[in-house]
Amino acid sequence: MSNTLELNSLEELKFHIKTFDDKLNSQFLTLPVQSLLKRRAKHIDEMLVSLWKTYQLHNTSMSLNAVGGYGRRALHPRSDIDLAIIIEQELTPQQQEQLSLFLTRLWDFGLDIGQTVRTLSESIDAAANDITIATNLLDIRCLVGAKKHSQTIKEQLYQNQLWTSLSFYDAKIEEQDLRHNKAQNTALYLEPNLKNNPGGLRDVHTIMWIAQKHFSLANANALKTIGFLQQDEVYELLEAYDFICRVRWALHSVTQSAQDVLLFEHQAAVAEFMQFGQGDNSQLAIERMMRQLFRAMTRVRELNQIICDSFKLDTLNETERENLLSLDKYFSVCNGLIEVKFTQAFIDKRQVMRMFRLIAEHDNIIGIAPQTLRLLRQTRRRLLGELQDYQGCREEFLAILAHPKGLRKSLGLMHRYGVLAAYCSQWHAIEGQMQFDMHNEFTVDEHTFKAIQYIDSFALNKKNSLTYSIYQDLANRFALVFATLCHHLSGKQAIENSELSAIQAKELAEEHLLKGSTTALIHWLVANQDVLISAIQTQDINDPDVIKHLAKLIGSQGKLNALFLFTIADMMATNESYWNDWQESQLTQLYMAIRETLKQGIENIFEVRTVIRENQADAKAELIAIGVEPERLSRFWQSLPNNFFSGNSVADIVEITDGILKGEPGTTRVLVGKNSENGFTSIFVYTEDRPKLFVDLFKTLASSKLKVKDAQMMQTKNGQVLEIIKVLDHKDEPIDDEPRLEQIVKRIYRAIDQKDKPRKLLPHRALKNFDNPPVVTVLHTTKKNRALLKVNTLDDPMYLEQICNLLSERNLSIHSAKISTLGESTENVFLVSNADKTPFGHDEQLKLVDIIEEEIA
Repeated sequence: MSNTLELNSLEELKFHIKTFDDKLNSQFLTLPVQSLLKRRAKHIDEMLVSLWKTYQLHNTSMSLNAVGGYGRRALHPRSDIDLAIIIEQELTPQQQEQLSLFLTRLWDFGLDIGQTVRTLSESIDAAANDITIATNLLDIRCLVGAKKHSQTIKEQLYQNQLWTSLSFYDAKIEEQDLRHNKAQNTALYLEPNLKNNPGGLRDVHTIMWIAQKHFSLANANALKTIGFLQQDEVYELLEAYDFICRVRWALHSVTQSAQDVLLFEHQAAVAEFMQFGQGDNSQLAIERMMRQLFRAMTRVRELNQIICDSFKLDTLNETERENLLSLDKYFSVCNGLIEVKFTQAFIDKRQVMRMFRLIAEHDNIIGIAPQTLRLLRQTRRRLLGELQDYQGCREEFLAILAHPKGLRKSLGLMHRYGVLAAYCSQWHAIEGQMQFDMHNEFTVDEHTFKAIQYIDSFALNKKNSLTYSIYQDLANRFALVFATLCHHLSGKQAIENSELSAIQAKELAEEHLLKGSTTALIHWLVANQDVLISAIQTQDINDPDVIKHLAKLIGSQGKLNALFLFTIADMMATNESYWNDWQESQLTQLYMAIRETLKQGIENIFEVRTVIRENQADAKAELIAIGVEPERLSRFWQSLPNNFFSGNSVADIVEITDGILKGEPGTTRVLVGKNSENGFTSIFVYTEDRPKLFVDLFKTLASSKLKVKDAQMMQTKNGQVLEIIKVLDHKDEPIDDEPRLEQIVKRIYRAIDQKDKPRKLLPHRALKNFDNPPVVTVLHTTKKNRALLKVNTLDDPMYLEQICNLLSERNLSIHSAKISTLGESTENVFLVSNADKTPFGHDEQLKLVDIIEEEIA
């Protein structure tokens, strides 16, 4: 390149740069991308050195150095060209002018130039105080001038005076964690950031920088020669890194800008540039390209974690093996990481899935040890079929889905490490699958996983939350989770594909030998996943005919609850702004309207009977297995109403039945549920019925500073009453204090025997200023001598006390009751009759409604 071209013909210079870039682009498909990056860096080297000499700067003590990506000779078409100009002393006026002309002409190139001008000591101080500067200078490369400048800086960085290997490692990992958290810890965006998302180029650079610093490597490529990486990891990392670099090169070339986010608008052009396809096949081309990109980023992230964790444990030797806990003959835990005890552990494929169940069961496990993760990767590659082919794996998978912490911890790790894809072909088919929809932000598999995360979060968000209340009242949570996992198995998020996904979900449920009612609910949820969202977007939800049609389609309160939660989770997982206040208000209004209509008797009795039969069969098998006599069990169950079996889980049916039958026939039993992991404490009361029993128990619990979130009262055929009450303490937490539970049980016994008179409840302070009168509705019932009343009030125990006292004063007997908390309100349903069991006429029912509304307003 001549000086005349460089100085006197700027247009020719720009044309020269463009011509060279076009030449490199023409070689894109025939040369390795790393060769292209190096050739472009070398070309820029020649231009800068020529310009540096043109201004006679080579005759000074200054040096011109490439740093950052340019320093390691990795220069994409529109990447920043970072320069570090090192001076030894204060510049003379002439040198200042020369340097100013040099920098001015750099900007005339039309390239993105970033430069610093510092003395050697200033550069070293800056590196000591800023990890970003230190990292940039780690790749310093002298272009022209005193080479001792770059050599001195590298020597200082390689020594442990500026940064120790550990402090440098910690700073880079913290930096990486911040990047990952900002991206919600996923690489699977439909518009991914190739540089900064998890699994992007920065994750590879982080590995290189950490090793460069520790091993004093002048070139990161030398890593493959020192045994820091295993050979297969080197090849996999380089292959994935190369592909991401190729996509970034193509993106820079088609956009003619330093673009790192692969936006929808550029994906077709990038896919065409990389020759994945074009024209009529552009969508297929995009899908192919993006699937490869997502796999590359997923592998980079996986290798990044293995290598970074291994480096700290094995190379820095900063973490001693302490807090070692043996779990069984296969697994142990060390420093919070689960690890296999021998390398052949995963030959038994069940142990692959069982490891994730152990992660859910043990709070002290925060991740997987690097060597165990390496073994998991090898096992994943060697699979002859799918993990779900093994019965033991299916059992462990179901246990993970059912465990209270299985979704939060284990399923996330299974998704990240490709175990879900190795478990079943259905998930593998949607892994990295694009969604061409303006609302969606994530791939199909990532959207699905996030929806499951939101389902799981409903159990935690307790403060006046409608979703929390409904989730706690959900009879079949497992079906909801399984349906959410399967709701896009067809690969697309579109209404016409819901039935195909539903068929696949049903097949998967049957392969896992799920109960018929559970399988049916899973199929129904997936097939009808768009019913509620479609209604609020396209129909008049204030039209009674619309509501009645939806109520008939849904058919039961249990299905409505599951579909409501499913819809919210699905919308929340679409993108950060799709679920908003308007959507929430519309969906809540629709839910309440359908719920009200279902209360009028539209529920599908055949589905309820199926649930009763299945729950009885499962509970009976468990009870007989623990020694309950079949004949005594049969007599006891014959005395109970059907809603005991349809409205409670198998675990609760077993626990209540066993607890009552352990006592003498006819004796009062007060039991505390053993499982508080569902987010509440259950109290079961079985005793002889009497007037005001329900309100006495309620007041006893309220005066004990307990919040009743759900209650069922049901009369038996032998004159007893069974009450199932779910409570929280004043902090909205389950009660796990044994002495306090014992005290509560004693107070309940005394209230039953009327030895203690519960004190009158005071109105909740937070509700005194609310003008929200109760709403009383008469529901349909087939029994002419009884009335079914629904009273909606604010969530305040005072209201329930007033209602029960009012019914008692009018000699009305309560045959059953159901108290359900719905966010800030409570729905109270009572089945009542006159003392003489005379028929309840329509006029008498309406009069009772007026009295209740007037008395407790």
